[in-house]
Amino acid sequence: MEARLTVTGQLEAFYALYLELFQEDYQRATGKSLPLSEIREGLSYVKRFGKKEEQSVKVTLQQLVEKECYAVAIQSNRGVQFLTYRLEEVGDNQVEIVYTEDYLPEGRWNKLNYKLLLPLMKRSLEKRMLLQIKKFAEFATKKEVH
Repeated sequence: MEARLTVTGQLEAFYALYLELFQEDYQRATGKSLPLSEIREGLSYVKRFGKKEEQSVKVTLQQLVEKECYAVAIQSNRGVQFLTYRLEEVGDNQVEIVYTEDYLPEGRWNKLNYKLLLPLMKRSLEKRMLLQIKKFAEFATKKEVH
């Protein structure tokens, strides 16, 4: 599923924020410092969550193209979710952000459930994805000003 939105701001600021958010998430999950210079494709970590941190997912940086693309894979016992953000400068202070979510369910029941529910949830997923892009751009723009 794909959502695209043209937003106002600097491409460099958006890309830098993706890296910074990955860095912060890595550091929270592992307790280890991660210099921006060490963020590269293939880097992965385990993230725990839930009341007693009983749930976990493995986050892997799939693709990283400077000022162009950031993609991660989030693997759980239910399957793998692929999140990709592509950036393209489309004008003076205008950037198109293309956000893609793909899901590869694990197991027969998860596959069937996904196949049945996706058509029903497609519209709300698209709205959520567009809102996510919009909020990300607002955050990056506010951060850029300060």
